[in-house]
Amino acid sequence: MASGGARFYCMGTGDVTADAERRATFRFAHLADLHIGAWRERPLAEAAVQAFHDAIERCIAEQVDFIVLAGDLFDSPLPGMDFVCATAELLCRVRESGIPIYVTYGSHDYSPTSSSVIDVLEAAGLFSRLPAPETVKTGDGTLFRPRFLVDAATGAKLAGLPGRQRSLEREWYERLDHAYLGGEPGFKVFVFHSAVTEVLPEHERFAESMPLARLPPGFDYYAGGHVHSRVEARSDGGRGIVAYPGPLLGYQYGDLERAAGTPRGFFIVTVDSGEVAGLEFVDVPLPPIVVHSVDAGGLTPGEVNASLDREMEGRDHKGAIVLVRVSGTLASGEPHDVSFGAVRAALEGQGALCARLSRSGLSGPRERRAAIGGGSKEEIEERVLAEYCAGFHPEPSLDDPSLAAELGIFLEGEAGARTARRLLDAVAVEPVEHESLRAFAPRVRERAREVLTGLWEG
Repeated sequence: MASGGARFYCMGTGDVTADAERRATFRFAHLADLHIGAWRERPLAEAAVQAFHDAIERCIAEQVDFIVLAGDLFDSPLPGMDFVCATAELLCRVRESGIPIYVTYGSHDYSPTSSSVIDVLEAAGLFSRLPAPETVKTGDGTLFRPRFLVDAATGAKLAGLPGRQRSLEREWYERLDHAYLGGEPGFKVFVFHSAVTEVLPEHERFAESMPLARLPPGFDYYAGGHVHSRVEARSDGGRGIVAYPGPLLGYQYGDLERAAGTPRGFFIVTVDSGEVAGLEFVDVPLPPIVVHSVDAGGLTPGEVNASLDREMEGRDHKGAIVLVRVSGTLASGEPHDVSFGAVRAALEGQGALCARLSRSGLSGPRERRAAIGGGSKEEIEERVLAEYCAGFHPEPSLDDPSLAAELGIFLEGEAGARTARRLLDAVAVEPVEHESLRAFAPRVRERAREVLTGLWEG
């Protein structure tokens, strides 16, 4: 039994435990990818906390029997304490309502080398983390058996695997004991934080993923996290539902951009007589999001400034999250000649909640983009990494030849490109408001260390 009076019990390998008395009908909520603490801008960070608050209040109003959080409740293992306090208050509210919460790590709030705030909140009894899998020796080698956690009030059985940086958890799925997991009777929920190839939306096609067949068979509901889009699909057998609720505000510019035209929220799952009888997507209100796009191709910086003024004119920005994307190759000058600071000041003067400017697609005429070809930012990055890693080899003068050979496994060719991508994604974070360089630099180093440590762990 976990601390804090959570109503569940665990079933390990070989346990003989009678099924809990089941309700014929029950409901549970499925949330993921909250990324609390992700945004540097204070109004945006507070809006993310408010969205989580609204989702929690809706769960309480709907009187769900339990809540599943499928990873990335926070944006880092050790977020700012103000965000931890705000989240803890919401979790206390849920506990006081008698609703248990079951959690797994996501790729952002997992740390292989230090404690995560998830561990702290679990120790405080605010939720229950899914137990780590057991390893079992068989004739075919070592297999992983995630242990079942059983909600005592409903009899629902939950098991799963956490997420890790750059989807390093995929190797665990290759050694899952499918026979054991599929043979467990009762209504079962598999909680995971990994991308499944067959259901990835177009904008996430570069995400590292695994085939649908890697998910263990025999589960009624697969509660997914990590994919930042709403997804509803079927497992290979056709019975189990594979679902991703997607984020609320997420953690990067593209998340906000897509939220402008797509409802954000979470799922409420209705179970009747041991089967999923309904899957409802519950919208969570967000601040209004206004998107501006300006094509700077062939324009001078002055002409871009004029285009930005025209684009902003006559639009209501009060209380809105305003996104401005400028792309294209300038006819003259450089990107820094465009008055982005003036644009932000003007929007804030109009009462915008927050202004985010994206100029990653903007270049000057002197940049040699032709050498790497066209395409999206992700496609260009993939080609550049592949080109550099194809000709890379560890320094032959290393004292330990075996170390050089081992490094080559992870740093040369396609494997090297994957490692480089993992490192780039790991360090692509911004300091949170009021975070000093002394605190920010170790946080970035720790994220990079997790990736490199994971190479040898995997």
